[in-house]
Amino acid sequence: MAVSTVTASVADLPGAKVSELRMMLSTDANKDKRILLVEGLDDRKFYAHFVSHNHVVMNVLEGCYYMPQILTMTESLETLKDKVIGIKDADFDHIIGTKSTVSNLFVTDTHDWETMVMTEECENNVAIEALDRQETGLFIQVMNDLIDYSYIKLYNAVEVCGKNLDGIRFKGFTISTVYDGTNPCRKDVSLRELKNYGNNTSLGHFPTESDIDNLKLQFPSTNLYQLSCGHDVIHGVVCKLTHLKGCSPKIGYDAIEMLLRNSCTMDFFKTTQLYQTVANWAQERGAVIWAA
Repeated sequence: MAVSTVTASVADLPGAKVSELRMMLSTDANKDKRILLVEGLDDRKFYAHFVSHNHVVMNVLEGCYYMPQILTMTESLETLKDKVIGIKDADFDHIIGTKSTVSNLFVTDTHDWETMVMTEECENNVAIEALDRQETGLFIQVMNDLIDYSYIKLYNAVEVCGKNLDGIRFKGFTISTVYDGTNPCRKDVSLRELKNYGNNTSLGHFPTESDIDNLKLQFPSTNLYQLSCGHDVIHGVVCKLTHLKGCSPKIGYDAIEMLLRNSCTMDFFKTTQLYQTVANWAQERGAVIWAA
């Protein structure tokens, strides 16, 4: 039976990426370097603040689905063994208890790098830029307000994608549809709006309010920094700032994300488990990943 071109291309992605990585390290400029594989361009911008550019070249995968397979393949090749590492967002791994068995794959301490660096200093920088004053508890307020929406995402990870069903579509969904920056987003409203978004209406396994309630019983008292997606929090912060200011704030999503990156110092980054586990991996191999 013939295999479609699209299916064949998707299946070839890991092999094609490994070939690309091999070519990268074959050049004179990179032959003695390690490769850091990251999920997306925003990840690249963040980790670029902390890697040693004399020893590391970065590569963007655009998603994390194939990262474990790619990294396993690189470790099986003599020319790439101990030459490539990957960093991905933990997403819900810490909540679910998922642990990677791939030795050169590392994950963020919290849901993603954005939530990992949502410190009080960063919060003050955001508030001052947007409101000309400090505003304490901004990030955690938004995380609490979005908790039902975040649990729907957790449901998707555990009960949908975790069972190899077609995933609920969230990409491109506008947080302001369910969150006004004042009142917590409601579970019923979030489910209704998401079900009417994209092709979600055709999913026979789309969750009900009861499904989300049961999931909360399964994963109670969840750490909000593990549960909340950083991108959602940033969009929610824009909504919150709009409410606090009474009009559109002076900064939007991109500016807040840039403030997150720029507010994270090397001293703070060194306190993360991510920094330490990567540093240990590098030390064991006589390699250098992080800048001094």
